[in-house]
Amino acid sequence: MSITPCPAPLPSALREEGAVEAQRNLFCLHYDACLHLAVKRAWDGWTCRHCPLRDKRVGEPEAREYAHSRPRGPDGN
Repeated sequence: MSITPCPAPLPSALREEGAVEAQRNLFCLHYDACLHLAVKRAWDGWTCRHCPLRDKRVGEPEAREYAHSRPRGPDGN
C-alpha cells in the first residue's frame, strides 16, 4: 500500500520562518511536488500538517554537517 502526499490550502501565505516550519516538512521527499501543486492551484498558502507523510524526513542536515562546511576565516580557523 502506498501513501500519497496530501497538501492542503491555507487562507494566507506563510511569512514567518517559524510558521513555515510548523506547517510544512521541508525535508519531505514529496515537498517539491506539493509545492508545485499549491502553485498550480494558485493557493495563497499551504500546509502538510495533516499529511500522513509529514513526519518522514529525507536529507535533513545535521549540525556536524554545517560545522564542517563552514568557510574558514583568513587565519585558517
